[in-house]
Amino acid sequence: MQSEAILLGGKSLLNKNWKLRVHQNDLDLVQNILKSRGIEGPEEVSAYLSPSYKKGFHNPFLMKDMDKAVERINQAIDKKERIIVFGDYDVDGISGTAVLIKTLERLGAEVSYRLPHRVNDGYGLSNKFIEEFKEKNVKVLITVDSGISCKDQIDLAWEYGIDTIITDHHTIPENPPDRAYAILHPKQAECLYPFKGLTGSGVAFKLASALVTDRLPSKERDQFMYSLLDLASLGTVADIGPLLGENRIIVKYGLEALQNTMWPGLNHLMDYAGIDTTGKLDVSTIGFKIGPRINAAGRIDHPYQALQMLLYDGEDQEKGKSLAAKLEKLNQERQQMVYKALEEAFERVESDSKNNKILIAWSPDWHMGIIGLIAGRLVERHNIPAIVLQEFDEHLVASFRSNESFNAVDALNHVSHLLEHYGGHFQAAGFSIRKANLEQFIDEISKYAAEKLQDYDSEQELLLDADLSNEEINDHFVKKLTQMEPYGYGNEKPNFLLKNVKLEGIKRVGKEGNHLHCFITTGSNKYSAIAFKMGELIEKLVDAEEVDVVFSIDKNRWNGRDTIQFQLVDIKVNFR
Repeated sequence: MQSEAILLGGKSLLNKNWKLRVHQNDLDLVQNILKSRGIEGPEEVSAYLSPSYKKGFHNPFLMKDMDKAVERINQAIDKKERIIVFGDYDVDGISGTAVLIKTLERLGAEVSYRLPHRVNDGYGLSNKFIEEFKEKNVKVLITVDSGISCKDQIDLAWEYGIDTIITDHHTIPENPPDRAYAILHPKQAECLYPFKGLTGSGVAFKLASALVTDRLPSKERDQFMYSLLDLASLGTVADIGPLLGENRIIVKYGLEALQNTMWPGLNHLMDYAGIDTTGKLDVSTIGFKIGPRINAAGRIDHPYQALQMLLYDGEDQEKGKSLAAKLEKLNQERQQMVYKALEEAFERVESDSKNNKILIAWSPDWHMGIIGLIAGRLVERHNIPAIVLQEFDEHLVASFRSNESFNAVDALNHVSHLLEHYGGHFQAAGFSIRKANLEQFIDEISKYAAEKLQDYDSEQELLLDADLSNEEINDHFVKKLTQMEPYGYGNEKPNFLLKNVKLEGIKRVGKEGNHLHCFITTGSNKYSAIAFKMGELIEKLVDAEEVDVVFSIDKNRWNGRDTIQFQLVDIKVNFR
């Protein structure tokens, strides 16, 4: 829900236009913030501020085909038929696969798993896997975070007598599989499941919940499902699932479970990532520390290493440390690869960003595992869609990233006659194309983007939730804000405005001086403030007498004492 907002004059140091929401006078500040997000009415507000783990989840059997899927899997468990779980190579697919493997093992199933290699196998099922499953006498194939675009492979599995249960959340193609035994996808036609925003790990979690319903005693069932929440939260955050509804419950309680995780592999991983589980864990813990280390394996090596880390049982301590050390090393290599490639990509698209509505770049030197990251950073920098490709002989493989103003899958539908394969989400998709079709593809997709975005202004707007006074910033207000956590996509931190404040003790911090730290003085109060990725702005701020700041509010715990801390989002210098 979009509320009315007023454009504030003057450009910020980050070259953004500030827009301040208009508030309803008969509501308090927090009520106005919730109303602007479409959260109104006592029941809805209560469910949002106090989400319930036990009462907040919908019955998994409301999902279309869930009863069929559970019946077939139960039959396979009872008959000792072989089950294969086939996941994707990213965090969502890996964590969702771990959820189902742990569940099926708990229920006594004969289960194993497969994950595709990003470079050697590509996304999703391929015929070679189906042939292997036939050889190994697999009777039930369960896909995680994939399968909805693999009609031919699922047809082949059907011919071989393999029953396929698809669990997925990607955009459903025009010609989806029709020989799958069951399809669990909250957005499929005639599916009455109330929450449509689940990621792959979320759908896997719902299948796990349904499977244990009649096979575990009530208390044991509740404890086990709670223990899976940290795994499900990894994929929900990493795949940018909207933190509303069930996703919010998964992540809120998943972070809680993560602090005392039952899974030894996650403990090792957090140790190497320098995560203090005695302190507060939030979405950034997953998004910037755990997720990248899991993703690194699937990006530049093999995702099995990350899955084995999550499935590690803790018996062989050396093995656990070795797996965690390997993921740490891969993540460091991935960071260096991205850093170098980004420098090249930024330079290549600089002129295009001024004239075009879509950015397209490629190089044979960019690893296929990082092209999605490069595309995402191009979108972040220029606020228009970006496609990054890597060359493979006569083909190119591409990652497509976009913003909220442009649907990547719709764009690929428009040029599908030129593509070999494609699929994905509104803001993140992938495809492969023959080199012979590249020139025509660039021409057609550029025209499509120009038409769709002809009235779009790429200058970014920054929406502010409230213009605060010094008196409004207090412990009671901050406590109310903490009830809105966890923050993330779809449930962003509220941004606040403070006018005419002074910056004191401003300095660059971080290993490379990329960030700023300072103290903000407003009235008689002084607050510690951090500004991430704003280190280069220090020269424009050191002599500023007064500034307007946009910030979010955090609580910082130090030596057992909580203090209010600002995270600066943007700054305007007031000239006199």
